[in-house]
Amino acid sequence: MTGRKLVNIGLTVLVLVAIIGLYRLTPSQQDFQQPVAVKGAVGKAVETPRFELTVEGVRVSKKLRIPRTKPDRDTLTDFVVIDALVNATREPIFLQKVEIRTDDGTTYLGANRSGLREADLTGTQLAPGIPVRGSFVVELPADKLPGAILLVTEKKIFTELEPQATIPLDVKADQLDSLRQDVAVLTRAST
Repeated sequence: MTGRKLVNIGLTVLVLVAIIGLYRLTPSQQDFQQPVAVKGAVGKAVETPRFELTVEGVRVSKKLRIPRTKPDRDTLTDFVVIDALVNATREPIFLQKVEIRTDDGTTYLGANRSGLREADLTGTQLAPGIPVRGSFVVELPADKLPGAILLVTEKKIFTELEPQATIPLDVKADQLDSLRQDVAVLTRAST
């Protein structure tokens, strides 16, 4: 083999490696369609461009009491109640998409029980500069909470590049018993 052939082979290999590297670094269609994570922590305000969210606590129960409704709601899994303080920053908004993503990658959507929308934070219009205290409710097995992350987005659909509050709930397996209540009582979201 001549030196010229070796150089050509080397350049061809280099170009192929560069193409493979660029392919792996190029964002996929899914990357373009994901919300933009705004990371936070329990007890600290997560500041997105449209809202601020502070997770104040987590409760777990098999029964849920919603104000002005009867009877208490039951579940075969658990009601996870996330108590929070929320404030719109620019214009009136609703927080329409609430999820918990567990450590194994499973995503659980906010609960959709009758009467819940009138009591929890997803049914409350948030006005700029007026903090609202309330709760989000998600049904999932409590043993999935260790390593779980709360995801809150303003819109339910068309969330491409929308800000998403992303808050690890910091629940440890040995804390589950202390979070459990006989009945999780919701109070109506209020200022």
